[in-house]
Amino acid sequence: MVQRVRRLPEPKSGNPFIDTNAYTPWMCSMKQLVGMVMLLPIRMALNVLLFIPAMYCCVWLASRGWKPGKHLKPWQRFIMAHILRPIVRLWLLVVFGYWRISVRGKRASATDAPFTVIAPHSTVMDTWMFLLYTYGSMVSQREAANYPFVYRVALACEPIWVERSGGAGGGTRTASSTLEEMEKRLRLPGRWLPICVYPEGTRHNANAMLGYKTGAFQPGLPVQPVLFKFNKPEDSIWPKGVISPNMSFIRAMSRPWATCDVEYLPVYLPSKEERDDAQLFALNVQNEMAKALTLPTTDFSLEDFHLTRKAMAAGLPRDAALIEYNLINRLHNVRLPDLKVVLERFIQMNTSKSGVVSSNEFMVHLAWPIREHAVLLFKEYDTCSDGREELRYREYVVGTLDLATKVPNAAQVVSDAFEALSDGQDQLSTTGILDAMHKRGFSDVSTDSVERFLYKMSQSSDLSVSGFASYVESNPDLNVLLFWFLHGTDADF
Repeated sequence: MVQRVRRLPEPKSGNPFIDTNAYTPWMCSMKQLVGMVMLLPIRMALNVLLFIPAMYCCVWLASRGWKPGKHLKPWQRFIMAHILRPIVRLWLLVVFGYWRISVRGKRASATDAPFTVIAPHSTVMDTWMFLLYTYGSMVSQREAANYPFVYRVALACEPIWVERSGGAGGGTRTASSTLEEMEKRLRLPGRWLPICVYPEGTRHNANAMLGYKTGAFQPGLPVQPVLFKFNKPEDSIWPKGVISPNMSFIRAMSRPWATCDVEYLPVYLPSKEERDDAQLFALNVQNEMAKALTLPTTDFSLEDFHLTRKAMAAGLPRDAALIEYNLINRLHNVRLPDLKVVLERFIQMNTSKSGVVSSNEFMVHLAWPIREHAVLLFKEYDTCSDGREELRYREYVVGTLDLATKVPNAAQVVSDAFEALSDGQDQLSTTGILDAMHKRGFSDVSTDSVERFLYKMSQSSDLSVSGFASYVESNPDLNVLLFWFLHGTDADF
């Protein structure tokens, strides 16, 4: 019997990319409304007329002339450290009501901890707390250029740009060149600002700690974790792609007061095993920081956001494509483009747009004439065991990776299956397939079911051996069904 698809534990938290403030009690919403009426106009006026011009002048001077590969001049660093910081602190007090920001622990030197890792990354306040308490060389995505003020701030931090779309123009970098730039700066201690990273890689709603990217952990050097604990993070959360920064700032300016605790954790010295395994190193640091924040850890990541956005564009519910990418990647070393292809197949199956594929939708999509094989494959994929006969995208991904991609000698299986189904002819035909299946004991296979399969195939491929191979490649679930057709369902992979 084919081995059972592994059953993954359920995520420890819900969707990290939703606006939790939308579900706060009505009393909190009333407080926000009162704040918008009484506080927002005054604070907005002070912000626009006084603080923004003052801060922009500072960061413009501090970033003037900076180019990738260069470091700031001493007088520019002086502006950031001794002129901008007091202005930012006063701004946070007057405009956002941060009357108390407490600091615990001590920041380590760049010699003791070449990397500073900061979490969680969830609010519009993160950049300004970073400037006050962890100022350093920011590893930042290039999309910061969409926000001119934030972009200027980033330039004044000797940034290492990351281009997630893979481009390399204008000083942006892919993951490999980002690591090279980090290592280059580490070889010149003292010339560059300390390297600071948000290892979660994206913004979220702070209900849990997202999975960490491994970039800061690949050199195997000590890191210092730094925590930002906001008393009411829901008032200023900025989950990626959900809330505009303007709305987040308006919410933050509408509350009467706020506090923040900044905590420098002890420098984390990696063991030999962690130096050899960046994923293990990142996972252990994530657990330490989550423990200090009393937050659950998850394996959700930026890739989950991209999958969610693709699913929602197709009309699926917002939670339909959440899979905990980091966990799937550790198990199968699969990349986002491959998961998007799997998601496209799932979307095609899920004609009801419910976010879960029913057994009937699964059968219709495969159109495989031997129904008992398709039913068995659905049961193999459906590891939820709740009796609903519904297949989630997460289960489908794991099932595909555990079964469909593990068929031995898949190309030979396709070739042998075509030979058997075509009865030695150059093309598949209804009569040939029907005879071949009846000869192998599948007497329940009907002419209509074979015609449906051939019609489905003919929509994207011809009926030749090359067309058949192409069709199976684009529908890898058929690898399992063809293997079972040739060898029986009791044969192990």
